[in-house]
Amino acid sequence: MKKRIYAGMLLLAVSGVLIASLANCCVFYSQAARVTRADVRERVGVFGNGPPDAAIAAFPQINPAAGDGLRVSVIAHDGTVTYDNTVRAETLPNHSDRAEVKKALESGAGESKRFSDTLRDETYYYAVKLSDGSVLRAAKTTGSIFSMFAMAVPVVFCVVLVTVAAGNLIAGKLTNRVVEPINNTQADTVITPPYDELAPFVRAIASQRKRTVEQLDDLRRKTDTIDAVMDNMKEGVVIVDGRGIIMSANKSARGIFETDANASMDGKNILELLRDADLLKNMRNALSGQSCEMDMERFGETYRVYFSSVTGIGAIILFLNTTERMRAEKMRREFSANVSHELKTPLTGISGYAEMLVSGMAKESERTAFAGKIKDEAARMIALVDDVMMLSEMDEGRSPRNLDDVDAAAVAREAADALAAARENDVSVEVTGKDIFLKANRAMIYEMFHNLIDNAVKYNKPGGSVKVSVAKDDGRVVISVSDTGIGIPEEALGSVFERFYRVDKSRSRKTGGTGLGLAIVKHIALALGAKIALESRSGEGTTVTVRF
Repeated sequence: MKKRIYAGMLLLAVSGVLIASLANCCVFYSQAARVTRADVRERVGVFGNGPPDAAIAAFPQINPAAGDGLRVSVIAHDGTVTYDNTVRAETLPNHSDRAEVKKALESGAGESKRFSDTLRDETYYYAVKLSDGSVLRAAKTTGSIFSMFAMAVPVVFCVVLVTVAAGNLIAGKLTNRVVEPINNTQADTVITPPYDELAPFVRAIASQRKRTVEQLDDLRRKTDTIDAVMDNMKEGVVIVDGRGIIMSANKSARGIFETDANASMDGKNILELLRDADLLKNMRNALSGQSCEMDMERFGETYRVYFSSVTGIGAIILFLNTTERMRAEKMRREFSANVSHELKTPLTGISGYAEMLVSGMAKESERTAFAGKIKDEAARMIALVDDVMMLSEMDEGRSPRNLDDVDAAAVAREAADALAAARENDVSVEVTGKDIFLKANRAMIYEMFHNLIDNAVKYNKPGGSVKVSVAKDDGRVVISVSDTGIGIPEEALGSVFERFYRVDKSRSRKTGGTGLGLAIVKHIALALGAKIALESRSGEGTTVTVRF
């Protein structure tokens, strides 16, 4: 803008000088031509209708080189030149075709002007008719307007140079004075127009800036929302272009590719981070417009990978962690197999005893014993089914209902009194604590104590003991069940809370355990928001602590 203003002002100054010079030349030339014509008319006009001799006497012979002298000729009515004060008359051609001569013969006076062949000179002719019918003609030559321009060029050139020099200085200062207020305008503040003429422009800028700020804020909010959603997704998301170059990847994807969670993967080829032939094949299919999917294992985790084409961009790759689902499916299969196996044993016994009773193979004295065994096996099946149903309900994630203020110590005593196994195995059970209340479902608390004490009795030694403690620690209810039993080997400590896991399978079969007791305890603790801990040494006993 500054250069344009500067160039415009300089061009205006130079153009003004040239136009003024041209106008002056035209004015001066017009004035000079008017003076010349008046002089010629005045000097020749006095001889109109006069004798030729007087005219000839008034204009004697002159040197043609005199320059601007007046040339006078006497022309007969037939066009023959009878006298000329600059050259010999007989050398001149007939002048009957001259315009000024024709007009003089017709009306008594005539004039005309003619340029030389080079257009450098202009000659003015004026003729009057004499008394004898001849014509007196005078001619005076002056420079043409073109010659006047040519003479003015050096002066005009000098004036232009002076104007350019002065204009360079003045135009620069004026340009700075005009542009400086505009340059000093702060775009990040309320814009005040430096000139009234710029007010519409400033309003347009302010309106456009407001729209731009709103659009940027909206775009920033959308971008932040997308980034927040992407980074908080458990699923890994990677967007690649048509060459397999990563355009965007969220935090979960960076973890899958074993890169720094804060480092950017943008701009890298996906094969630099994960060399997998199936991944490359499916990505190429997605880039060609074909959606596909595959399974992939990475660092002990299982992923279901989905490839989808994105028109105009490339492809999007979604990594869905299916490890827990696969583990859950495996647990369900194992659970089903274990339940089937656990049910098959008592069913086989019941079927065998029943068949012997039906076929009459059992003696009369053995029938009561067989019926008792059938009853025991049926009771074991019922206990197993009850435990499975309870675990199924807990697996559904239902929140505990019928929460009341439960006296945990009283429930513990009730559960201990109900366990006949303690008396059969000569194991003493001691419950300590009184008036220790917690907000819970009473049936679940009873089931927890029943399973913990039952396990402590069954896996104890003859004459052993079980101590059940219900106390408060820092405002929290803490339940502890300790026994002096066979203990748990160190390698089995991480598995005892799994379903159907038994440390001593022969003892479990003998005592009628289902292998679900501790699994139920763990689920009850989780449902009530408690934490469970286990301490044990093989041959020395076990302590289970539940902290609410």
